[in-house]
Amino acid sequence: MKEKTDGIVFNIQRYSIHDGPGIRTVVFLKGCPLRCEWCCNPESQAKEPEPELRHTGEKNIIGWKTDVEEVMAQVLKDRNFYRHSGGGVTISGGEPFFQAEFTKELLRRCYEVNIHTALETTGYAEWPVLESVLPYTDLLLYDIKHMDSSIHKKLTGVPNERILANAENIMKAGKQIIVRIPLLPQYNGTEENIRQLLEFLKETGISEVHLMPFHQLGKDKYKSLGRPYALADLKPLKLQENGSRQMMDIVAVLEKAGLDVKIGG
Repeated sequence: MKEKTDGIVFNIQRYSIHDGPGIRTVVFLKGCPLRCEWCCNPESQAKEPEPELRHTGEKNIIGWKTDVEEVMAQVLKDRNFYRHSGGGVTISGGEPFFQAEFTKELLRRCYEVNIHTALETTGYAEWPVLESVLPYTDLLLYDIKHMDSSIHKKLTGVPNERILANAENIMKAGKQIIVRIPLLPQYNGTEENIRQLLEFLKETGISEVHLMPFHQLGKDKYKSLGRPYALADLKPLKLQENGSRQMMDIVAVLEKAGLDVKIGG
């Protein structure tokens, strides 16, 4: 009997339309090596299941141990929706490469039954690990949070050289990448950072960018986990003074450079 591949999941979201094309099932895995100041899923950061105290006073455990067979049983329930909408399965996190073997096996199983596969990733993984999943991955939704490595490290806890190098290698491997930028104009929407981003995208041949405007939807999660939230006083982008204008100015610059730009997933 083949040994099961175990993993730790904290959510399986069906009928998603924001994490790749068509109707999708998104499998959220626990564990991430980054600690982004704006992270809206702090419950994804620790690899192991962890307790939370909800605002109702109810105690809950976030995350559960499972295996690929159990996840596939959930995935296959909506196979007809994938087929008719051009959708499929997206593996997200946290960072899926924090559970690399589980991620690879789940992608492989989906690929073998002709389900479109997408991977939401920070790109922060050793290249051989990332390369090993490419044969089973149709689309990578790839975070680029800042082009300056020292600022990237200050904001996320890790430098960005590995992330940028992996993006280049993925493009050389002929895989489709959509770059996702969590947009905080005062952090990464500066003229200099956008200029460096455009140069990088031009060099690598990446042509599609999704801007993910800063919001406060994860604020209450920090409280339930008993953690401080660094950006608790920062207004959502649309409510910031000139926030919407700044966002549209960035869209205009990217589109002028010939990129396909979307706001949101």
